Formats: sequence, C-alpha cells, structure tokens
Amino acid sequence: MSQRRHLLQGLTFKLALFYLLLAVPALALIQWTIVSLEFHELFEAVDSGRMAAMTREAADEIGQHWNSDEPPGHMELATRAEALVLRLERPQDGLAPSSYVMLELSKVPIAVGVYDTAGKVLATAPESGWLATPPPAGDASWGKAQDIGSVDLPGAESPERVRRVLAAIRDGNGQLRGFLLTELRLPLPWRQLTGEKSFEWPILLVYLVVFSLATAFFMVRWVTRRLNTIADAAESWSEGDFSTLIPDESGDELGRLSRDLNRMACELMSLMQSRAELASLQERQRIARDLHDTVKQKAFALNLQIRAARRLIGQDDEAAKTRLDDSFELIGGIQRQLVNVLHELRSEGPPRGFLAPRLRDLAERWARLSGLQREFDLDDSITDHAMHGEALLRIAEEALANVLRHSGATQVAIRLHRKDEQIALTIADNGVGGADSSSGMGLANMRARAEALPGGHFELISTPGAGTEVRVRCNYGARL
Repeated sequence: MSQRRHLLQGLTFKLALFYLLLAVPALALIQWTIVSLEFHELFEAVDSGRMAAMTREAADEIGQHWNSDEPPGHMELATRAEALVLRLERPQDGLAPSSYVMLELSKVPIAVGVYDTAGKVLATAPESGWLATPPPAGDASWGKAQDIGSVDLPGAESPERVRRVLAAIRDGNGQLRGFLLTELRLPLPWRQLTGEKSFEWPILLVYLVVFSLATAFFMVRWVTRRLNTIADAAESWSEGDFSTLIPDESGDELGRLSRDLNRMACELMSLMQSRAELASLQERQRIARDLHDTVKQKAFALNLQIRAARRLIGQDDEAAKTRLDDSFELIGGIQRQLVNVLHELRSEGPPRGFLAPRLRDLAERWARLSGLQREFDLDDSITDHAMHGEALLRIAEEALANVLRHSGATQVAIRLHRKDEQIALTIADNGVGGADSSSGMGLANMRARAEALPGGHFELISTPGAGTEVRVRCNYGARL
C-alpha cells in the first residue's frame, strides 16, 4: 500500500492553510473598504452642513426652555446634550445613513458641551469619555456664532479627523443665553486594521473557522480519501496487479478519472497478457527453429547412417560397425540437444522474446552469488532478436563476472535503451576502476562479440578509483 503523507503535508492541511492565509487579509481588506466608504459618506454629510444644522436645532430647543426667571439646571442641560449625541449617532435621521460607522471606529465619537455667555462650561455629554474642545476665551469664533447663529470651528484631518460646530443659544426673546458646542472625532479607517478591532471581527473569525472545518471535512470525505484510493490502486498496478480497480462510480471529475483509470488498467492487463503470449509464441518458435536446425538434421543423418549400416551387415561388417558408431554419436548429440531444450522449458526464468527480462534475470543470479546491489534502467520494449540477444547477454555475463572477480564493487547499474534504430547496453559499477582494455581474454571476447554485431561498437571507461563502465551499441532490427 502507498505510504500516507504526514498530516502537515496533506492536501487538506495545505488547503486549510491557504484559506487562512487568504481569508484573513481578505476579510480585513473587505472591512476596511466598507468602513472607508461609510467613513467618507459620513463626512460628506458633515461637511455639507448636516452637523451644523442639527446643532442649531438642538440649541434652539434648549433656548426655548431657557427663561430669566428659571434657567435650566445642570441635569436638564446634560440630558439635552446627551439627547443631541444620540440623535447624531442614529442611522435613520442622524448625521447620515452610515452613522453607525462612528461606533465602528470609536467608542465615543461625539462630545457635546453647553457653555454660558462667558465661555464657562455648564454641562457635557457623554458623562464618560473625552470633552469637546471650546475655542480659547476671546476667540472671534464666539462673536461670529453669536452674530450668524453657528460657526464651523477649525478641525483636523490626521491622525484623527475632527469636525466642530459652535451654535448660539437664544431664549424666546432672542437674548443670548449661551453656546452649544458639538465635536466629532474619529480615527482614520486604516488605523482600525492595526488598532482595536470592531465587534464584527469575532463573528468573521468564527465564520472562518467553521468554513475551514467544513472545507477540511469535504476534502477528507470527497477528495483526499478518493485520491488515496486512486494512489493505492496505481501502486498495485505498478507492481503488476491489475485486478485492483477503483471503486468510484460518482459522476464528478474524480469519478470520471477513476473510470478512465480502470479502463486503462484493463487495457494494460490485456496488453501484458498479449505480450506474455507473444513472448511465449516467440520462445516456441525459437525452440522449433533450434530443433529444426539441430535435432531434426541429426535425426535425418541418424536415419541415413542406420540404413547404410543395415545394408552393410553381412557384406562388410567393419564398415557397418563404423556406421553404427557414427549413429551412436549422433544419438548422443540428439540427447544433449533435447536435454538443453528441456532445461530451458523447465527454467523459471523469463521467457525469451524481450531482452530486458533476461538481463534482469542474469543480474539477479549474479547478485545472489556476490551480494551486489542492483540498479536497473531497462527498456522493456526491446525484443530478443537473434542478431543481438545472445551476444548482448554474453557480454553482460562477462562484464558481471569481471565486476565480481576484479572490481571490488558493491553496486552495479545495468541500462538498456533504444534510440531510433540503435540500442545501447551499459554495465557500470562503483569499484576500483583501472581496467586495461588491452589485456585479458574476457575483455577481448566482449569486444569481439560487440564488433561482430551489425553496427557494433564497444567502449570501456575505467578511471582508477571511479569504477568501470562497459558500453555496447549496435543496430536494432538488422539481420546477421
């Protein structure tokens, strides 16, 4: 079965991490964008005179209840100032439909103060929080508010945006009784990203967690589990077991992929069976050729010898005996040939037909004798034609024998490739190197075998201390 990835390397974890990394800044950006739009909408209403108008209305209401005989007390003035704060903060008939953005950015966005004609504070709202900042004593703003009813005081744009309005309070007779000051003070929206978060953030984070968990459950239930099933089936196929199919009949993309892979597995199993049958057929044809070229010819010769001996009996016994001796020799040859054929038929090695299995089987036999580690890179499509099969096998066998006898190597790599109309065989080890291509019968035999092939070429690379590499190339598909 395939090895499972660690939890922190799995697709589910990566997707959850992706959502987290994407969603947190996305949520912050969305909130900042919404708050910024509402922030600008609010101050457009304030700068157009909405706060000044509402402050004058509140000042007129206070003036209507102000008379010389019984002026309003501190409690009444504070209540009316608090009422102005609440009215300004209302979204419906307050400063603007987006007035609630003020509470998003600040716990106490508005402060109101009531002052007498000398500029002395009589009441403030709200009770807790900061105080509105009146103009300095003797400032022209006091007189201007008295003359025209209200005046916009200097504000600020950064680090907080500040707007102030000062309105005169006159009683029913038009006599000046005092002043009403309204001050709006809000931090800029971008500061909310690094400063105190709004009450919406916990809701957004809870939603993010729930969404991530739901996504993880979906990935585990409908994606990663099915991908693991596909991976397990693919590993079974790589080991030659095509009986394992993917049990996924859903109609989505993974279901269609699973059905396509199942069809591919069935086609591969059919192809492998066809190749095995082809290899068996080619092996039978080779044995038939061998029997035809050896046993049949010797049996024919044996028949001739026996017929001749039969005619000579009684006429020339010595000649007849010679013919019979030749017949016994032919019988021995036939027996040896049949023993070889039977040995090949009973062998558990791979059938002839493709060269790669025979090379792999040869290397495995040498590895069992020597304990060498093997590394294979073999093209399984190269057929075992008579013009190169036995020669390459004998060259590989001699090279492996040299590895065992001389190199002191612990690992050998065998590569077999085809490019265009040429095939290349390479046997490389990690031994001591330093082999001399001009000495030794084994190397001479390998060179002779290679160069006897059509387009054959032999090359020996053996740098001292860097191992030995034998390379053989020949034409593919040519006839001797």
